[in-house]
Amino acid sequence: MSSTFDRRRFLRASAGLVGAGGVALLAGCPGREPTQTGTAPGPTPKSASTAAAPPSGKGGANRLVSQPAGPDVEAVIAKGKPRPELVTTALAAYGGMSAFVRQGDRVVIKPNLGWAKGPADGVDTHPEILAAVVKACKEAGAKEVLVGEHSCDAWVAVRETSGVVDAVEGAGGRVVGWEDPRLYREVDFPAGKSTKADQVALDVLECDVLINCPKFKHHSATGICGAMKNQMGLILRPQNYHLNTDIFAKDPNLHVNIADLASAVRPTLTIVDLTNCCLTEGPKGGPGSKVKDFSTVIVSTDIVACDSLGTQILGICKVEDVPHIRIAADERGLGRVMTQDDPKLKTV
Repeated sequence: MSSTFDRRRFLRASAGLVGAGGVALLAGCPGREPTQTGTAPGPTPKSASTAAAPPSGKGGANRLVSQPAGPDVEAVIAKGKPRPELVTTALAAYGGMSAFVRQGDRVVIKPNLGWAKGPADGVDTHPEILAAVVKACKEAGAKEVLVGEHSCDAWVAVRETSGVVDAVEGAGGRVVGWEDPRLYREVDFPAGKSTKADQVALDVLECDVLINCPKFKHHSATGICGAMKNQMGLILRPQNYHLNTDIFAKDPNLHVNIADLASAVRPTLTIVDLTNCCLTEGPKGGPGSKVKDFSTVIVSTDIVACDSLGTQILGICKVEDVPHIRIAADERGLGRVMTQDDPKLKTV
């Protein structure tokens, strides 16, 4: 949307954020003034039972594709190439983007663009990775490709410093921010244990294809920030997933909430950026943060496989130390834990 808020609409949106519990802030995520930069106009309905996720767990109309490369390939890892080539090589080995994107599709790519940092800091999805994904979608026939985020730092600062806008627009896509509460709709989470429903970005609910494109990195609260954790940027108030009444406990419901969201919103495809990765002081990093380039991209429809493989490659903790991976695999049936020697993992 290109129109701007008048003062009355701005105050109404701001009041809506506070009135629904938005005053509690995610650690490291400062408060933000809402801006109207998404693509879906009009007020947010109070309920959306007709848009509730079906029993399969899929949210919205985005398609789910199973085993595009055949039954013997459940995930692909590309290594040791320039970033654009990592993406194109991994996609080709996994059946090609045309297995997911059809002529005329509206595609939403969800990167990690939470922070007003440059590409060298290793906390946001790299612009070259996103440009390559956008280009692949356009070549497969996508009518529109949106790269959307609900950032932690102020969205205007993230746009300026991330380098993503020029890269994405150069590849034929468009970058949007989901700050305005009217750009969301409430969706039931039928499999939710802690979170029974949530406000999910309308762009996500209404797209044909949802591509999750996280930056894999350290996170102080969850050990790693991967594909499932990245989806917290699809909801209006991700800070609520960190709410905790026991001041002596450390986010006891956070991992359950992440699995609840992963059960309800299922990306069509996940493409993981494991190039320059923040290994310490995540999720935002800092002056003394360690960054390492693994020159790796993971591609799979299995979000659990992506997070388990990414955790092993990152090497800062074990898969069993990340509860939401186990919950998603064992309790929700969202995928399976894969190791780097798994016979159904293809390395290119």
